[in-house]
Amino acid sequence: MAEFKLLTPQQVWDKLVVYRFNYYDAMAAMYSGDHEELRRTAKNGTFWNRNSNKCRVHVPIAADIAATSANLLFSQEPTYTIFHEGEEEVDGSQQKRLEELLMKNNIASKLNEAAESCAALGDIYMKLRWNERTDYPIIDIVQPDQAWPEYILGELRAVHFFTEIVVDVEKDFYVRVYECYTRGEIQMALFQGTHDMLGRKMSESKLQELGYSSKIKSPIDEMLAVHIANIRPNRLFRSAMHGRSDLDSLRDLCDSLDEAFSSWMRDIRLAKAKLIVPAEYLRKKKNQFMDDMDSSLASSGIFEFDADVETYVAMDINTDTAGGNGITASQFEIRASEHAKTCSDIILNILQIAGYSPQSFGLNVEGGASGTALNIRERKSAVTKNKKLTYWQQPLEHIFTAMVRLDYAKNPNAGSDGKDEVSVSFADSMGADASTIAGTIEMMTRAQAVSVITKVRTLHPDWSEQQVGEEVDLIKKEYMLEEPNMLNGDFENPVNDEEASDETGEKNKGGDEVNE
Repeated sequence: MAEFKLLTPQQVWDKLVVYRFNYYDAMAAMYSGDHEELRRTAKNGTFWNRNSNKCRVHVPIAADIAATSANLLFSQEPTYTIFHEGEEEVDGSQQKRLEELLMKNNIASKLNEAAESCAALGDIYMKLRWNERTDYPIIDIVQPDQAWPEYILGELRAVHFFTEIVVDVEKDFYVRVYECYTRGEIQMALFQGTHDMLGRKMSESKLQELGYSSKIKSPIDEMLAVHIANIRPNRLFRSAMHGRSDLDSLRDLCDSLDEAFSSWMRDIRLAKAKLIVPAEYLRKKKNQFMDDMDSSLASSGIFEFDADVETYVAMDINTDTAGGNGITASQFEIRASEHAKTCSDIILNILQIAGYSPQSFGLNVEGGASGTALNIRERKSAVTKNKKLTYWQQPLEHIFTAMVRLDYAKNPNAGSDGKDEVSVSFADSMGADASTIAGTIEMMTRAQAVSVITKVRTLHPDWSEQQVGEEVDLIKKEYMLEEPNMLNGDFENPVNDEEASDETGEKNKGGDEVNE
């Protein structure tokens, strides 16, 4: 079988720049809310593209969607379990070492960080590294606009990373470290270029001065990097292996929401109360440019309008002919309900297209539903969450398995094993509440269809078998129950001796009748 040749750094960079321009930049602008980026990435004729000095307000609905997606996925940390294929039991020290590695990497916060960026831009990357200063492998999160995955026949063969280590925006001067992660090897190089150009490759001595090497042999055979897609397919690049952002196809609606909200704020500014008065009612402000001149000239300033005060507006009105004192109150009506309805409708459309229920964002929660009713309302969010988890499962298990095996290769006496594999079980962040679970257990108890062990397991699904057994024993002791503890192998016949003897007698009696 012919060997597939990997892309060169320049080829990878060219692909990344094109993809960044056509996809990542627009998503990043909506997510960050940076006004300059919103103007730069706006399409012709849209709200952010129009030349105007008027105040513009960005509604951070895109950032809220990304944050909510991360909350749905990892508000509760997954369960990580060490196992060996074909072996039922694993040494407890290996599980303890896994938990120690995850704690040192602060994996809970990193997963939330990765999930939010992944939802906003469509992809995220994780990579492993090690150094002599730490006694454990380090997991890094890499943003999607700094990396490129290379798939061959649908299999991830390499991940290319570009890390900026020197940035001078004014001079447009950039120095980047290039890394190519493949199975069992990492290749590195140093490039000097500009914001959009990779530039020239620097000497290997410069690379070594920074503490890097051009080629690093990995202690294990697994690839030490993974690519996680938010969800597929990407509607703009359907044949690519890149993920689709939650904000995909929402730029026009988000621009419309910003326009509606900006119009609402404009109404508020215009509606500030003003008094139209004759100019002679106001005092002239001293001319600051004529301080050194004649006092009569210095006092001949001009009438000024203070936008913060907005109380008096000088008008050239003849008070003799205007009738009365010439003071007129002016205050425009604020179209609050119309703007609120417009913004609300746009937001609901944005959330629906993104794949979420309004209830996940605190909208349309009238009625105070809970338990099953609330889960029905949030079904759309639950479906989107479960679809996303199918893209997270395999990469996470791969990177954590590589982590414990790398730990064994670098620290063989720390507790890990070279045969270790890690399984990941995701928590149900949208599960039933305590009242629903309690009601279910109560109904099953009345029907005499559930044991104490099953009740405890249902109420505490995250407990270990030992914790469940201890709780069962406490419940039996407190309520004087005689139900056998299945976890401890107590399989004694629950039928008392008297009932057993009666039953035996009946059987014998039946047998005698047959014999007769």
